[in-house]
Parts: sequence; C-alpha cells; structure tokens
Amino acid sequence: MLNNQALRASLRAVSKLPRRATGDDLALIFARSQSTLIPPSSDNLASTSIPSSKQNELSRIIRDTIKATGPIPVSRYMQFCLSHPIHGYYSKGDVFGQKGDFITSPEISQIFGELVAIWFLTRWMEADSPTRVRIVELGPGRGTLMDDILRTLFNFPGIAASIRSVHLVENSEAMRVVQSDKLSSRVEGKDVKLNWYTGVNEIPESPDEYTLFVAHEFFDAMPINVFEKTDMGWREVQVDNDSAFSSGLPTASSSSGLRLSISRTATPLSTILPSTSPRFANLPVGSRIEIAQDSWKIMRHVGQLLSGTSSDGKGKGKGKGGCGLVVDYGADRAFRSSFRAFQNHKLVDTFDDPGDADLTANVDFAYLRESLTGTATPLGPIPQSQFLLSLGLQPRLRKLLDTAPPERRELLSQGAQRLIDTLGMGSQYQVMGVVNGTDELKQEIYPFPLAAKPVSQVLKP
Repeated sequence: MLNNQALRASLRAVSKLPRRATGDDLALIFARSQSTLIPPSSDNLASTSIPSSKQNELSRIIRDTIKATGPIPVSRYMQFCLSHPIHGYYSKGDVFGQKGDFITSPEISQIFGELVAIWFLTRWMEADSPTRVRIVELGPGRGTLMDDILRTLFNFPGIAASIRSVHLVENSEAMRVVQSDKLSSRVEGKDVKLNWYTGVNEIPESPDEYTLFVAHEFFDAMPINVFEKTDMGWREVQVDNDSAFSSGLPTASSSSGLRLSISRTATPLSTILPSTSPRFANLPVGSRIEIAQDSWKIMRHVGQLLSGTSSDGKGKGKGKGGCGLVVDYGADRAFRSSFRAFQNHKLVDTFDDPGDADLTANVDFAYLRESLTGTATPLGPIPQSQFLLSLGLQPRLRKLLDTAPPERRELLSQGAQRLIDTLGMGSQYQVMGVVNGTDELKQEIYPFPLAAKPVSQVLKP
C-alpha cells in the first residue's frame, strides 16, 4: 500500500510548486483584520445582532405567501432567501471575499487547495493510477478551489494526462461566468472539458472513470427543517407572520414582520423526517433538531458516483470508483439551533433583509455518513487543522515564505494560521473523507483514523 510513503513523496513535490498569482491573494489582505469566521450560534433561531429598519421586496413576497397558505417551513424560507430567481441571495452576483458576506478557506490561502489536491493524488495512486479521471465540485464559488486543485495536479504528469473533465454544480448564472473566466485559462491547451449542472443528479454516472469529488462550504447552505419534540410527538418549527400561532418561542425583533412558531398539529415533514435517523428516536420532550433532507439525498447520490458501479446494477466499471472530501462547519451530531445569517461579514437577524444576507446552518456530519450506507465508506470527520497539518501545511508554508517578497510574508503566514486556528476555522471546520467500497477498512486512509465512530454512538443534540 502506498499511503504514507506516497504522501511523503507528493509533499516533497508540492513544495516545489509555484505560488498562486498575487492577484488571487487579495483576500489575504482582508483576512488580516477578520476575527473568527463562524461566531457561536445562539439558542435563539432568530439572532438579533444587527437589526434592520427596512422592509424589502422579498419580505413582502414571503409575508403574502404566508397569508395565502399559512406558516411555511424554515426550509422554504431559506429557499426564498437564497434561490429566488430575482431577489435571492445567490442571484445577485459575487458574494465571496472582501466585498461579499463571507470569505472561504480557498480564498484565504492557496495552501488549502494544494493539500486537497495532494490527498486526491495519493488516493489516485493507491487506485493504481486510473487513466481516466474526472473532478466534481459542488458549489464552486469563484472557482478558486478548483483552480488551485488543477494547478497542483497539472504539475504531476501522470494524473495531469489522466484528467478528462471537470464537473461543477452551480445554480447561479452569474457565478458560472466567474468560474468560467477563471478555469478556462487554467485548462487552455489541455484536453479537459468544463461542465456545469444545476444539481448533482444531473452529473452522468461514469463507472469507467475515477471520480475526485469535493464540496467545500456547500452543505451548510442546504435548507433545513426544524422540529421540536412535544408531549404530542414531533412538531415543526415554522416561519410565520401571525403571533397568534406562537407557542413561546422568542419573537424576532426584525421589521420584516416574520417570526417563528410551532405547528399545533403534526405536519407531513414532522411525521417523516425525524424518523429518518435512529439517533432521533428516543430524544426527550423539549428536544429540537435541525434536519437537512436535501443533504441526505445529495450525499447519497455522491456515494453512488464514487461507488464505481452503475445505479441500475448492471455491473462495475473499470475506473475503481473514486474518492471525495466534504469540508464544512459543523460536527458529527445534530444541532438544536445553529440557523443564522451573515451580511458584510457580520452576524445579523435571520429575518431582516431576506435575500440580502447569507443563511446557513451547521452540518450534521453523522447524517451525511448515514446517507452513504451501502454505497461508499465515510472517513472521519476530523478537524480542518488536523487534516491540513497532517498533509504538510507547515513545510509548504515555509517554502512559500522562502520565495515570497518581504511585504507578502506576513500575509501568507496569517492566512495559513487562520486555517488551522484551533479557536476558529481549524476546529469549527470539519473534513470528512469518502472512498468507494462498503467493506470494513483494514488500514487507515491517511490522515483519517481507522476506526470511525458508529453513528449510533454519536452525541445527541
């Protein structure tokens, strides 16, 4: 088995890679003045850190919908805010970096994408270097992560000659343009095709290719449903604009006229979703859980793409499946109340300015692991700091500092340190690996420990 030996050789090679173009390091300037990226979530689903005084057009649409149909699930509220074709958050162009509402690890330091690529490289070598490779990314943002992955892998002739295509799942037409502008120049002169899709289910199965998969800060944006255990069973926490439906939940101090309420009777979702995981079966009255059903479906499909078999069961391909990484903030458990909003890099009220703030919730990695049963094998999750340090962040940083001009060295150091800060991104972000096959692993797949925590033993919310 290659594992550690191959990894050490790959790290020696990556230390010789050129720096990313300095124009892509503008985010580092912004990173200097930023504190921890993810503030602790409040027990109040409607955070009121920075209230707003205006009512926008989307809030009117949402209120009118509630008047016509009654309270709506939190998931539908998130879909309105993030995906409305005109007023939705992701319909308004570039929301990343200094001028956006959040900044991501790939934007902070090129080392992040380089080390993701190195992990991919070692898994490809472990699979006997398949000659047909494709790379899949969910939610590519500006395309920075994919650009760094390709830049790194293209420095290794074997895998560089094997990469046939890149598959990007992106809903926003504006962001597709940004991604195309960045990645087209990277693959220019190479026989690598760029493809875009609106959903992971559109990506064609290709058992004869080895699939490299990555999702960075994708699942945190998946719409969630919220449920509370009552004496009468599970009830759904919904978005309402009528206080008559209140059951004691805090009233949002937003001017949008929206607030949370608990359904008086069971809803179709409260009847079904809490039963999708055995972890929720014996929770006591008063427990509240967030469930992202789309995350389960998407991860299940990813497991099939990495399995190396076709979903119709007609046989196994020659590509030996694939491997993947999911990087996001969350933990290996369900959350009670992590739903929150960001605007201009600050925590704001989830009901103020719908469509003008990013809505997010912590990722339940145990739920993602459950979805892979019978299709692929999950690894971890482990803290981002552990993943990056194990794969050689420090030696790569030293190499960059050796060749960087003096005025950039502090920025490079601060950017790398932010990725592994155990009081910030280093612990808040978790990394879950995925490999093809469902048999029990006989040895560790570095840097993930061999023994994964059984889902049934995951801490309850």
